[in-house]
Amino acid sequence: MTHLIRFSSIALILMTTSCTAIFIPKKQNVQFNTDNDSTEVVIDGENIGKGKSFEYKIQKRGLQQVVVTTPGYKDEHVMLRPFRRSPAFYPLAILDLPLMVMGYGQILIHLETSLDYPKEINLSNQILYDKRDSLQRYIKVNAIKVDIKDQTKDIKVYYVDDQEDIDAKLYEEIELRKKNDEEALRKEQERLEKLNKKKKNQVTSSSSLNQKKDGKSIFTDDTRFSEDLFNILLESGYVDTINRIFQDDNNTMVVQAKIQKIDEFIIYEGTNNYRKLGLGISWYLLNMYDEIIDSTTVYNFSDPFVTRGYSSPDYVEMVGDAIARSFHELRKTDLFKNNIGIQTDFTSKETPLALIKPKSIVKELSDASLASVIIKRKDGGHGSGFAITQDGYILTNYHVISGELESKQAEFKVLLANGLSLDAKIVRFNRARDIALLKVEYNFEKAFLLTSEKTFKNLSEVYTIGAPKSVELGQSVSIGLISNERNSNNNNVLQLSMSLNGGNSGGPLFDKTGVLHGVIQAKLVGKDTEGVGFAIPGYLIPEYLKISYSK
Repeated sequence: MTHLIRFSSIALILMTTSCTAIFIPKKQNVQFNTDNDSTEVVIDGENIGKGKSFEYKIQKRGLQQVVVTTPGYKDEHVMLRPFRRSPAFYPLAILDLPLMVMGYGQILIHLETSLDYPKEINLSNQILYDKRDSLQRYIKVNAIKVDIKDQTKDIKVYYVDDQEDIDAKLYEEIELRKKNDEEALRKEQERLEKLNKKKKNQVTSSSSLNQKKDGKSIFTDDTRFSEDLFNILLESGYVDTINRIFQDDNNTMVVQAKIQKIDEFIIYEGTNNYRKLGLGISWYLLNMYDEIIDSTTVYNFSDPFVTRGYSSPDYVEMVGDAIARSFHELRKTDLFKNNIGIQTDFTSKETPLALIKPKSIVKELSDASLASVIIKRKDGGHGSGFAITQDGYILTNYHVISGELESKQAEFKVLLANGLSLDAKIVRFNRARDIALLKVEYNFEKAFLLTSEKTFKNLSEVYTIGAPKSVELGQSVSIGLISNERNSNNNNVLQLSMSLNGGNSGGPLFDKTGVLHGVIQAKLVGKDTEGVGFAIPGYLIPEYLKISYSK
């Protein structure tokens, strides 16, 4: 009796179990071919092999995410997708007819183990990160920001049939917008709306780009995107890893990006779906003063990313992938090519300018305040400056007056020691040397005398006067030593052992007898760094600005 019960149980299980599920293998041997011995292939997070050719027995799970990684290339996200039913499926399906009659037909048809992948799959990385050559500038990343003004207009979700060419459809819509073909655009939007209504009930709320994954969302992860681009630049040799202190600012270009449009495409294939993001990114090229040189907008798609079941896609990774593609496209533009070349000529193109030599010059410490000024910017920033003529010519750093655009400097006032606030005009500047000449309508009681002769010695005691940190601290004096004159990356600087702060920029560097030695320019900042500053040597300024005193 016991044997009969056991036999009946086994028979019942066999009768109610799909033959396709029992006899069709759940794994399949696949030959993977790549272009590089260093290529690594990852499927759904598992590293399955490395090299130009290898075999791997993969689980048959329908759509699967493949990541192809090769040093020097952008990671390629590829879909591993079945291309046919297993040959054994159809005869076994005949044996499963009783189950189909019982209502299990749809389960059998969609059984992922019955779907075979190609026996041989060729993989490659499409985007090579070209190495920087010696005739190109270095690049720094300012920021990669998500700058969505109106989420209802600038973030769109499209539900798309698998056979549609997503890239082409979106470009078609963009072209319709350019042509202002309202009727054609309306019809296209109606078609998409019908498709959206048809597919909407199959998508969970995970399609929301606001949803956080591991505590992150694309709206709070700007730092990650900036780091990703920095790593690309580092791998390509565009980051200066040699000159950590004296970097070549004149041959360093800054990039900044704002993501201003996001299109999400959800593409269905059977019970799974995959997604792509389309990003509209405004790229800005800036100089080292953070002035915008030029800008352009690039629209790019991410690679496809597989979504399994109801899991939430990693939007942060998808956005990062689209940014990498967008930056690759930016590098192809004339905008980028016209600005990436190095600069070798730093001479001033101005015609010589003769100034009236001051008759009453600074000769002692107490005179210095009478010749020193504060440059107060309209945007709240400030710096220092000083008179080199009694009729109102003032020196300061260019970065004290630099603007948002390279073609337009900041608005500012000049504050005197006696409290007067004066309008000033920019007479000339040398951006490469970080020096500027201003003019105010005022007669200074004292002025510093500018000379083209070296007037300093190493270890000389020197002073500066300015407004460190705040305008309220105007006429503050700092004392220190000249350590050395250094020449690096086409720039001469005096290294100072002196306490400096941001508002000291543009102030005079002088000794106790009032002799001018330079213009305060910068300081080192960072952990365990204190009291290291730099100044532009005074004897070079006449050459930098093409100025001299009339005889």
